[in-house]
Amino acid sequence: SIRPALTFQSKEYTTCAVECGAGIGRVTKGLLLPLGLGRCDLVESSSRLLSQAPSYIGDAPSSQCRFLCVGLQDFEPKENTYDIIWIQWVIGYLTDADCVDLFRRCGSSLRQPGGVICIKDNTCTEEAFILDVDDASVTRSLPYLLNLTKQAGLKVVFQRMQEDFPEDIFPVPMIALDVDR
Repeated sequence: SIRPALTFQSKEYTTCAVECGAGIGRVTKGLLLPLGLGRCDLVESSSRLLSQAPSYIGDAPSSQCRFLCVGLQDFEPKENTYDIIWIQWVIGYLTDADCVDLFRRCGSSLRQPGGVICIKDNTCTEEAFILDVDDASVTRSLPYLLNLTKQAGLKVVFQRMQEDFPEDIFPVPMIALDVDR
């Protein structure tokens, strides 16, 4: 688990995270808010899913959240804002160029030192990428995905494969990134 490596509490400022492709806020509820963050932004392009997030997260915890209905290709985070940026099972809906642009903008929005971008997504192993026409998505290989993060000026600071998943599904890496200075 990546959880033991993450601790974000400060007496100097309100710690802040963003869950990209948040849906109803499962990562916010189960991981980000329990880390002790002062605020969590949920970014989701589906207003239907985002409208369900406050009730899923709960009244008291959702008071620490902001709900932003915007696609990741249009998400413009402010510089030096986030301690943690969580991107899970959503980059397959972005073009390569949109991924690089998002990663670059996210890198600029990290607080330094110590801010981190976490990516958790499906990867393929036999090809560079696989297109799913029915789902309008792409599954990239791990080297392909890491190349996109490198193009955005990011470096890997932690990487581990998700364990205990069925063998008949795509491998899922968990990658923590920082700006390559």
